Amino acid sequence: MGSKGINALSPALHQVLNFEGHPCHVYESSCSLIITANNGKQYTLTRRIASSDEITINEILIFDGTTTTPKFVHSARDHGDQGFYQWLAEVNDLEIFNVESFNGESTKPLYMQNVFSLAFIEQTKGWSDIFSMMPSFGIKDPRQKVVEYSLGLNSLELNMKLDQIKADKNKIKGEWKRIDNDLIYRAQATQLYLSIFDKNKPITDNKIEAIYAAELNNEENEIKTSQVIKIIQKEIDASNKRIELTNTSQDISKDLISTREKIKESLSSYISERNDASGLYAEEKIKLTSFKSSLTSTINDIQGFQDVKKLSINRNWASLSTSKCPVCENSVENKKDAELSKETIEKSIAFLKSQKSTYEKYIEASESLLERYVSVLAYYDKSIALKRTQLDSIHKDLNSPSSQSVRGELEIQAELKNRLNDIKQFNSYLESTKDRMKELSKQYFILDVEEKRLKGLVSSDEGKIFKFKRSFITLLDSFGYKSNGVGNITIKDKHPHRLMPIVFMEGQEPQYIRYVSSASDFVRSIWSYYLCLLEMGSLHPGFLLMDEPGQHQMRVDSMKELLSHSSKLGKQVILAISQDRDYDEKDVNISKLIEGIDSKKIHMLHIDDKTYCISPIEIPTNDAGL
Repeated sequence: MGSKGINALSPALHQVLNFEGHPCHVYESSCSLIITANNGKQYTLTRRIASSDEITINEILIFDGTTTTPKFVHSARDHGDQGFYQWLAEVNDLEIFNVESFNGESTKPLYMQNVFSLAFIEQTKGWSDIFSMMPSFGIKDPRQKVVEYSLGLNSLELNMKLDQIKADKNKIKGEWKRIDNDLIYRAQATQLYLSIFDKNKPITDNKIEAIYAAELNNEENEIKTSQVIKIIQKEIDASNKRIELTNTSQDISKDLISTREKIKESLSSYISERNDASGLYAEEKIKLTSFKSSLTSTINDIQGFQDVKKLSINRNWASLSTSKCPVCENSVENKKDAELSKETIEKSIAFLKSQKSTYEKYIEASESLLERYVSVLAYYDKSIALKRTQLDSIHKDLNSPSSQSVRGELEIQAELKNRLNDIKQFNSYLESTKDRMKELSKQYFILDVEEKRLKGLVSSDEGKIFKFKRSFITLLDSFGYKSNGVGNITIKDKHPHRLMPIVFMEGQEPQYIRYVSSASDFVRSIWSYYLCLLEMGSLHPGFLLMDEPGQHQMRVDSMKELLSHSSKLGKQVILAISQDRDYDEKDVNISKLIEGIDSKKIHMLHIDDKTYCISPIEIPTNDAGL
């Protein structure tokens, strides 16, 4: 209700209450609810309000007749292993669905708090709109999702699948853009440019195959790399022929022999160093994978201990994943299967946070090192290729009659071969990248076909939605709705205001019923909407609580019809109504509103204005009067 913890409650529950003129200080207080879950077992759920022990106000103590188990609410991960809502879903065999988040990039669960909005209308803010008090939790269209859930519409599951497909397609698009950026960077580094293709989403295999790299000649005409390779190879072949035309020299230059041996030594050193760097690169990749895995485990352990910290009894944590120090790799004491004290939990969390920080630093350093290794390997590959080209040139130079005349030719040839090697390497990378692009394209178009198929199945809910609309309008008419006439009202499975009541007015766009109804008529709309969901909802919680439904001086006939209809549903409807208040500008006692209703269908709980909800407990005594 806007306040945190016990401050949302009356001081009579946690500070002082007045009883028969005497102040009574409150030292301990709690509230309990007994439920029978769908598994057939009965549970007593207790929350402490004021307490002298360590039990916190966020804990719910669950007693199954034998043992007491604590779970927590209103805190992060209260749908997790130690959270109350996961337990509630499990014992009632409920599925916690995933729905699309508002940004469309990931999925979020349809929380139990969203579902509970079907069952409660709070007095001060609850009558301002349908599901006005529902928390959104960043879920896209939470109101529509809850209606789909309650009515058991196929569209909920279908839309959740569509949401997941959308998230998967966005992920593929992100990978596609990263590939494009990488290709552009590599092409620019090789002084090439890529042909135009769709950079935002995958394309067909034929279009992928058509992607090519090119360079511009002196006339700024486009030349594809396949043609460039042929041109460069022709120039190299022509250079070789010019060298062959030179007469063979009988004098072998000692300098050239010495240079050749030095190049051989340098080449051998490069190859050895390249192999060493390659080995270190492979080892570092394994380390990085291990660091990331350990970081994930450590984060899970921190969350687990933080969850257990929120409980006051039975603090057991049986899934400690990390048992070695990341620095010295010494064993760390495993705390599982032991009752954990607050001090132990705090120390464990502190240690795990330190461990997490260490892993994060290791990962950052490892990723930086891997980038350097990639650069080093690229340097060695280029240097080795160059040394081999130089050896080839020296070999030809040694067999030339005039080393001076041939040397210039060989230098030109070395440059050509270096350029040829760069282009071939880029082409090789482009071809391997095309294979990756085809994989992404295949995944994307499979998702695209499935998306179209599922969209075609969404219409299967038309019958249920039509029945819900007809029931809503009939009930709304019985409550005395007058604004615009019920004949102009409908509910449709399409935007805008999907699954919400809308009104068609001549000459205007369809309007949400709230915008074109009087205050009292919109309250009638809320009655009708919630009651129809209660009656028709196959997955509805099964009860409805309305706090002061007679808003805006509701007419007597409307109030009587509300109570009469509620009594016939065969469901638990709790109406909190003031005993004497104005209805239709008349002072009406509650007894007048239930006239004509079968008394067996109503349970009246009268709360005296003097004592409110508080009365002493009568403790039975034995024969001795003790």
